Amino acid sequence: MIRKTGNKVKMAGIAMAAALVIGGLGMTAVYASTLNDVVSKDSVVTVPNTQAMSDTKVITQGTIQYSKGVYTRADGSQNVTYERWYNPETKENRSDIHEYSSDGQLIKFQSTYLTNGGNDLVIIQRDNNGEPLSGTIMKKADQPAVFEKLEMNLDNFASDKEYLNSDAWTSIGTETTSEGKTLNKILRSYQSYINDTTQADMQLIEFIDPDTGLSAKSELYENSTGENKLFSSETDDYGYVTDDGNLFKTDIVTLTPAQGPKETLGK
Repeated sequence: MIRKTGNKVKMAGIAMAAALVIGGLGMTAVYASTLNDVVSKDSVVTVPNTQAMSDTKVITQGTIQYSKGVYTRADGSQNVTYERWYNPETKENRSDIHEYSSDGQLIKFQSTYLTNGGNDLVIIQRDNNGEPLSGTIMKKADQPAVFEKLEMNLDNFASDKEYLNSDAWTSIGTETTSEGKTLNKILRSYQSYINDTTQADMQLIEFIDPDTGLSAKSELYENSTGENKLFSSETDDYGYVTDDGNLFKTDIVTLTPAQGPKETLGK
């Protein structure tokens, strides 16, 4: 699900940044980038015991909230898959991002964790097979401002629904899928930059599954030339999974502490 906050856009589900830059402003996150920096998604990690939330209103399998989104720029320049896991009991978060080139080659595979009661932020770089290559850790005690901003942008099913139920949206009818399911369409309009110099009128349409109250897909349109054109699209899946004990495990690689204000976490 694409989220618009102020003049920024982020991916709901990329709960934590693909890269966090610790600098004068404290934190610059990919998930709060301007439109031309928005990433896309496509994931390879297999999630056992996943049950699609759209299958039923009552889900009893697993307690870990799981979502997967696939984001694509209309011009093919960005393709990203992300997966997100959230434990409502422990408040642990994990987000995996797979970024692909326009020809389908994997550019980046990265896992970001918020663990240890929200006191540790860990970013692990992985190879194409998912094996850990390197890792960085930041402690809340060392960078409280970073964690304060991070916690404001964490996503879960409840915050996703709250966002979609805000007064910023206008109902614009329904759409029926090829499987015969009716989705409710909602729209919000705003202005933003589609590159460094071009400002455009934007229209974001979310297609809401009435059984879950969550977005099944979204479409973002831009009008910088007097004509509405598709800028990007995204499909989303939601469900619950079980944790085999490895889902939020970060001691799979040596973690290097973030040392100073100019260090980039996760690089």
